[in-house]
Amino acid sequence: MAQNKGNRSFRKFSQSTTSQDRLQPALRGRRHEETEMPEIFDETFPEELTETGSTRRRMMLMGGSAIAATAATRLLPESARAAVLGTAEKPIDFLFAIYPNGTLLDFAGPNEILSRIPNTKVRFASPEGGLVTLEKGVVFGPTEKLSDIDKVDVICVPGALNLSAMMKPEILGHVRRLSETARYVTSVCTGSIILAASGVLKGRRSACHWAFLNVLKDYGAIPDPARIVKDGRFMSGGGVTAGIDFGLAIAAELRGAQAAQEVQLLVQYDPQPPFHAGNPAEAPPAIRDVVYKKLPGSQNGLMRPVL
Repeated sequence: MAQNKGNRSFRKFSQSTTSQDRLQPALRGRRHEETEMPEIFDETFPEELTETGSTRRRMMLMGGSAIAATAATRLLPESARAAVLGTAEKPIDFLFAIYPNGTLLDFAGPNEILSRIPNTKVRFASPEGGLVTLEKGVVFGPTEKLSDIDKVDVICVPGALNLSAMMKPEILGHVRRLSETARYVTSVCTGSIILAASGVLKGRRSACHWAFLNVLKDYGAIPDPARIVKDGRFMSGGGVTAGIDFGLAIAAELRGAQAAQEVQLLVQYDPQPPFHAGNPAEAPPAIRDVVYKKLPGSQNGLMRPVL
């Protein structure tokens, strides 16, 4: 029962802010602009059993259920092609934009995945470059200086409670500049608030830590409570631990579902939490009420980070 519950949570890889009803047509093989579900994962999609189609079905049956369920809902066709053909595209330049007081796991989790996928270079940049002191005194680095980065294929902004180092106009300007030319613009936890403040998420759906989710509205973004959200080339993960799920999902986008599942197995990502209290919708009411009191405004998704 616990495993099933975890899988249900993991499948909340969303393209919608309204209801699960919109997901059902996609799961039956319905196509959408920008967000077409790849046939590789669709058992019900009517396709001729060509050699390619048969290969796709065999790969789906062989895949791990957790990442397959996640990738199945929202991967692009190019990801499916990469998985089927086993090919790697051009090298991917992936940048984590980190900063003082940032949360380590927000980027350490996805980095554990992304640093293992083929032909991918992971870089770290910060407002001042050099060593960065994160939350709880953890020192990370050295890092590049954000202003020195010309362009990247993927930018990811992780989150924190204290976002002040990234909310300066010149730093937001660099985030916006890199986002304009990036193939994917991504975030984990409250990193989406930084992206939104830079202006790149206006009219776009985005995830965030549940306690801060509705702060996104202040910057014209559309809050989405799902654990992973994809809106065109914008992709985001929810709070802290969602970064690992996000890492697998973006790895599948970049290098195909097979490569993502291989890494999942390498790092033994097989979450089986002893409690199901990681989401307000599932947490016991007594636990939820205590946390709401500790995090003012969180009940309505309006807890304010330090800006």
